[in-house]
Amino acid sequence: MAKRQEPVRKSVKDTLENLLAGHREAAFNGPESALKYLNRTFEGQASLPNAVKAVAYDLSAEAQAQGGQWEDCVASVALVLGYLPDLEAAFPHEYRRMLAGMTCFERGIQAHSELGNFHSALDLCERALALDLGAHYQAKRDSLDWAR
Repeated sequence: MAKRQEPVRKSVKDTLENLLAGHREAAFNGPESALKYLNRTFEGQASLPNAVKAVAYDLSAEAQAQGGQWEDCVASVALVLGYLPDLEAAFPHEYRRMLAGMTCFERGIQAHSELGNFHSALDLCERALALDLGAHYQAKRDSLDWAR
């Protein structure tokens, strides 16, 4: 009787590297192409690790913002924020660097502002400041302070 081969399981890091490589290639053709690649990835990989989903939805939010798809961008940002604990758990030593490179806070503030949801934009500024992501969020918060 032949022994059944176990399926090859990629690590979270390998899955993330594959996602980033595919996104880079797709993004050469513009944000629409990048978004199409990411949507196909979500549809085709039901078992995508949550930490990778955080990065993928961050990339989606960036492409959606570039295309002026503000409602979709807000939804993607919300998903990113929900997956941040998973990202930290999967990449504890790289989490701060990865978080600093993400655009979800910037794009979320922009999208909420475009939609007139200034309280939500202000909340994102506060959250970015709580995570110590940079003084420019203080300036954004100050500019939205009137919305309190």
